[in-house]
Amino acid sequence: MENNFLYDDFSDRLMISCKSPNDKISGSVRVLNVTLDFTTDNRIVNVEIRNISDYITSIGLNADILNELEDAKLMFKQYRDGYMIYFILKSKHGNIERIPFNVPLNPVLATS
Repeated sequence: MENNFLYDDFSDRLMISCKSPNDKISGSVRVLNVTLDFTTDNRIVNVEIRNISDYITSIGLNADILNELEDAKLMFKQYRDGYMIYFILKSKHGNIERIPFNVPLNPVLATS
């Protein structure tokens, strides 16, 4: 089975996908250091996080997990004023970190 994630330590980027072969990307939104790809039915299916180790460290977690990733998943919770996205990271040693990222829905945000 092919990995649904890629961590590039040189550019410190983590990409996670939950896109199926039938999903069609209709647009993307960039919020701070995160780019979200949306399908034609408005589901988030790809996420790219730039400077991920800095972000993980800034919320008090150990960024070393990035160099030992075995699996990465996305989890979403929709709220009235936006989404809470969780990046679920699992290391080869069995450690699991749930990294939160808040995406406010705001009229200023637009898809491209």
